[in-house]
Amino acid sequence: MSYRNIKAITYETNCTSISLGKWKQLTKNSVQANIREVNKLVKLHCPSMYKDLSLTLYNPYTYSRTKTHLILRHSSIEYFFKIVY
Repeated sequence: MSYRNIKAITYETNCTSISLGKWKQLTKNSVQANIREVNKLVKLHCPSMYKDLSLTLYNPYTYSRTKTHLILRHSSIEYFFKIVY
């Protein structure tokens, strides 16, 4: 998957607001994502979330992606962003 093909992202939910079954569905077949690219996309398409999560600061967590979602981990919470191609 190329990050350049992503036209937009929209915040969908986080792991504290969904059931375990929904979490498994959203994370199925996930692979590691490029943290810098995901942060750029969040900054561009969800600037308030970028600011609220202080993504300019160091974040030790890894990010994931699926064909339909970017999964940003911050403070042990996973945030799910729907990808628009």
